[in-house]
Amino acid sequence: MNSEYKKINEAEVILGVCMAFLVYILCFIFDLFAIGVVVSPVIQSFFTFGMWFFFKNHGDPDANKLNGNIAQYFGNLIPFIPAIVLSFAIKVFIHNHQQLGGMAAGIAQKL
Repeated sequence: MNSEYKKINEAEVILGVCMAFLVYILCFIFDLFAIGVVVSPVIQSFFTFGMWFFFKNHGDPDANKLNGNIAQYFGNLIPFIPAIVLSFAIKVFIHNHQQLGGMAAGIAQKL
């Protein structure tokens, strides 16, 4: 782990999930109408960029991995799916449990 690594505490998790859920609800309402096809991915992409900045400031070593970031942005294109809520929750879990992520990566490489 690097020297800038900080675990994400419970208050930050609750605030982040609540903000992600509010963005999801707003985009869900837009998705009910035709404008959601254009507007929702843009709004979710801004939230995804904010998530990247949040994790980067907490010293996440996986924040700059291209594959993960591209997958998050493509997840924003799917309507009616809470992709930003799920991606935030999963990234928090992986960030706070670095040892489990290392074990999973080691198992995946052996397969």
